[in-house]
Amino acid sequence: MSDRIFNEGEVQKLIKRAAELEAERSVSGKDSGRNGLTIDELKAVASEAGLDPELIVKAALELDSEQTHPKERVRVNREEISSEVWLDYQPSRETVDLLVTELNHMYGTTDELNWWDNLWGTHEGKAKVTKTASTTEWDYKTEAGMYSTRVLMQRRGDRFRIRVSKRRFMGLEWGNSLNYLIPLVPVAVVFAVLGGLTSSSVLGIEWPGITAGLLLALGCYPIVRFLTKQFLKKHKNEVAETARQLSDFVLQSSVSKSKESSSGKSRSASEIEIPDDNQDSDVQSFKLRNNLRE
Repeated sequence: MSDRIFNEGEVQKLIKRAAELEAERSVSGKDSGRNGLTIDELKAVASEAGLDPELIVKAALELDSEQTHPKERVRVNREEISSEVWLDYQPSRETVDLLVTELNHMYGTTDELNWWDNLWGTHEGKAKVTKTASTTEWDYKTEAGMYSTRVLMQRRGDRFRIRVSKRRFMGLEWGNSLNYLIPLVPVAVVFAVLGGLTSSSVLGIEWPGITAGLLLALGCYPIVRFLTKQFLKKHKNEVAETARQLSDFVLQSSVSKSKESSSGKSRSASEIEIPDDNQDSDVQSFKLRNNLRE
């Protein structure tokens, strides 16, 4: 077996199996009633296997992100579309402020309200940001006021909550069956008028043309229903995509901070050098002070 050459697929299987065996050995050597490993134990296993321990942290964060995928949590509750994500991570206040900036960039708006907006309490085309000790809320309205999007970013214990919701003008419901019939009203009126005029000019009476126009409009119902469902799907995807991008931003910032922390520690340890015993004491103290200062 020592002369055998393993291909790429076999190498991946061997490394995966070796990690599983190491995990089983680590668990059996510690608490027999526990079924699993902590993140520190996984990092130790990765280090023994010659892998970067920080990759374990990144993989764990990506796993948390997959388990709380926002597209699986999109809800339509009458007048509101919402998507909620919970992360096992507490971002800093600076990161939360960056999330607000990211939202402004995504929606092409600003949260800087002028005196007129504050006077009348309206902010069409802009976002209104409200902050407390543990909560930041971003509320955006389109320029026409037809839609409003609200994002709640909240710290709860050791977890971080991101909730994105979207509403329509005057609280119109998203999933109401009347939504399919409302667009048919102007279509039916137009078809009935055109049918009546045509029938009157040809037959001298209006009602056959009006009836035909109404029946033709009714035949458009499947098309209108399809377009309305696509309309709802579009807004659901927008809410889900907003929640996903925000959660990815938080996870990426946590990975970056973890790498910066680990690299900072390694630099601090490598910069402190122990001078040679044969050197002069003044030279030793001078070099040590320089290393610590750097």
